[in-house]
Amino acid sequence: MRVRVSRLVAFWWRDGQLVCDDPVRHRQLALTPEAERRLRSHATWTELAGDDALAHRLLEAHILVAEGSPEHLLEERLGAWRAIGPAATHYHLASRTQAGDEFRTAAQDAAALRAKAEQTPQPLPIKEYGEPRVPLPDGGLAGTPFAAVLAGRRSTRWFDAAPVRLADLATLLRWTAGVRYEVDVPGLGPTMLKTTPSGGSRHPVEVYPVIRAVDGLAPGIYHYAARAHALSCLAPGAVPDETLRAWCGGQPHAATAACLLLYTAVPERTAWKYASSRAYRALLLDLGHLSQTVYLVATALGLGAFFTAATRDALVEDALGICWTDEILLGVTGIGVPHPRELERQQAMRAGDGAGFSFPPDAWHGFGE
Repeated sequence: MRVRVSRLVAFWWRDGQLVCDDPVRHRQLALTPEAERRLRSHATWTELAGDDALAHRLLEAHILVAEGSPEHLLEERLGAWRAIGPAATHYHLASRTQAGDEFRTAAQDAAALRAKAEQTPQPLPIKEYGEPRVPLPDGGLAGTPFAAVLAGRRSTRWFDAAPVRLADLATLLRWTAGVRYEVDVPGLGPTMLKTTPSGGSRHPVEVYPVIRAVDGLAPGIYHYAARAHALSCLAPGAVPDETLRAWCGGQPHAATAACLLLYTAVPERTAWKYASSRAYRALLLDLGHLSQTVYLVATALGLGAFFTAATRDALVEDALGICWTDEILLGVTGIGVPHPRELERQQAMRAGDGAGFSFPPDAWHGFGE
C-alpha cells in the first residue's frame, strides 16, 4: 500500500510545536519531531511498511492517505478548488458544518452575549469623524413605492399558517434568480444577466426551493431552472419539520416558513475566470446580492423573509445530492405569510416604537425578557 500526506491538511508552528490542522474534521493535532520527519518522507507516494507503527498511526489520523482510498479519490475531485487555492479551500472546510455540529438556542445565545458584554463591551456600531460636516438633503425617494419597500424590509421569523400563492413564488424567483437577458459573447459563449450583480457575470449561485405550503405546488425539494423559469422536482413529498429545523441549526422558524430557498454555489463557474483565492470571496458577495434582492421582492409582495447561515452543511448537501468539491451550500432564506401580530410589531417599530426581534413568543426567550 502506498501513502502520502493529505492535500487537505495544513501545518504551522505554535510555540515551537508543529501542529497539523485538519479542516475536514475540525481538529488540530500536535506532532512530534519524529512524526514531522516521517511526514517529510511521505510527501509523495511511498510504500507503507507493515511494521511502521508511527506511519500507521498517521494514516489512522487521516494525516496520511492511502492510494485508492475514498479520501484519496475525494482529493482527486478537488476541481475548481485547485484554481481557487489551498487557503480558500482550507477556510471553506474549516467553516463547513457537519451533520452533528451543535448550535446554541436563542436563549443560550442571548445569555452568552450578555455575559460577554459584561466583560467586553460591543464595538462602536458606526464610525464617525468630527466637524466640519456637510449636511445632505433627504433625497428624492421619500414617498415612492420603492422607498416603502426599503423601509419595510425586515427579517420575519413569525409566520402565519396561510400558504404562499404560487404566483408570488414565481414572481420572487423570476425577479431574483431568473435570467433577464442572455448575451452571446464572441469567443466565450453565453453570459447570463440577472437583476443581481455577479463577479464577472459568472452567476455561480443555484436556488433550490423546499416547498411546505405553496398553493398549487406539491411539497418537496425542487431546483429552480433559471433559464426556463421552471421548477424541477428532485425529491417529492413533504420534508419533515424536524429535518428542516436540523438543516437550519435547530431554528424553529425554519419549519414554519411556507418555503425555504437553499442557496448553493458552483465554484467552477467563478474560478474559470478568476483562478485565485479571491474567487471564494466573490461567491459570498454574489450570495449577499441575491439574498438581499429576495428580501426586497418578498417585501414588495407582502411576504416575510429571513436569512440564515446557521446551517448544517453536510445534511443539506446529502439531501440535495451534492458534494462540496463541486457545489457548496451558502445559506438559506425562509419565505412565508407574516403572522398578523408580527405585522403589527413591524408597523409599530417603523412608527417609532422600540425595535425588537422577530420571533414567536413561545420560541424566543432571551433579548426580549
